[in-house]
Amino acid sequence: MGPGLLFQLDPVNDPATARACYFCHAPLSRQSEISAPGTAPDGAGGYNETLKLSGVSCSACHVRGPGVSGPLRPRLKGLNKGLKSGHKTRKEGFFEKAEFCAACHQLKNGFRINGTLLVNTYSEWKESEFGRAGVVCQSCHMPGRRHLFRGIHDPEMTRSGVKIEYIAIKSEDKARGLGTARLVITNTATGHYFPTYATPLILVKGYLAGRDGSPLKGTAREDFIGRKLVLDLSGEFFDTRIAPQKSFVFEYPLTRNTRAESLVFEVTVYPDEFYNRFYQYYLTQEPVGKTKELIEQAHKESSTSGYELFRKEIPLKDLNF
Repeated sequence: MGPGLLFQLDPVNDPATARACYFCHAPLSRQSEISAPGTAPDGAGGYNETLKLSGVSCSACHVRGPGVSGPLRPRLKGLNKGLKSGHKTRKEGFFEKAEFCAACHQLKNGFRINGTLLVNTYSEWKESEFGRAGVVCQSCHMPGRRHLFRGIHDPEMTRSGVKIEYIAIKSEDKARGLGTARLVITNTATGHYFPTYATPLILVKGYLAGRDGSPLKGTAREDFIGRKLVLDLSGEFFDTRIAPQKSFVFEYPLTRNTRAESLVFEVTVYPDEFYNRFYQYYLTQEPVGKTKELIEQAHKESSTSGYELFRKEIPLKDLNF
């Protein structure tokens, strides 16, 4: 989450909404301006703007009650060799359970858009092969207990969760063209929907390229994988996410083109598409001071977070059409 997103909240006039968002995005009580329902910012209560902007810090997971908690000591010798916490730590088994993650990665019935929960990751996992086999969230997102929190911003992690292949189908009706090239994207190993959240968007594109490799005008076709929401969360444009072990099929109809040398498929991931749209809109509202600075920073970062997940150039002569 970029730091500017919290500025859409109005903790004084709408404290309930602010508290709901802070629970996951700024979970420490000292990160919130709200000390009680309906109260104004309370500096005397320990509120610190820097703490709020830190979002999910170490303390969010490891400060439990009056002390610090951590996972049970591993049975494998040497895994934590050389690591010293500098303080006493209570060992708790729940750090290695998927339910521990559900506190922030599973919303309840009140957070539905078009009948679907805004965040439903834990339930998606529970109903998947990973959930039934007991492969918990931490196994993939925190391998070896490392605090990597790998997700859709990590190209290698994303590639490991899906299988992408193309299939050429020769047309039996020559009048309708040469045939169809399909790009099939299968959610093989994410353990939840791909993507699970409404913030990313994945662009699937096909086009014909000339001898120099450049796209030929008028040949591009596009489709999207994701859940694209209205900015105020009042509705959704579409939801094309891929359930575990299911596939998304992108079809490209091939017709004769004397200048075409190859067919190109591209899959591009935009991890922060929703945030980017929000920041762009917010800047039109002419924020000032520190708010403007943070929104501009967040907009810049979210504008450059995209990456190419897959690219395949197929010579037309290899399609045997």
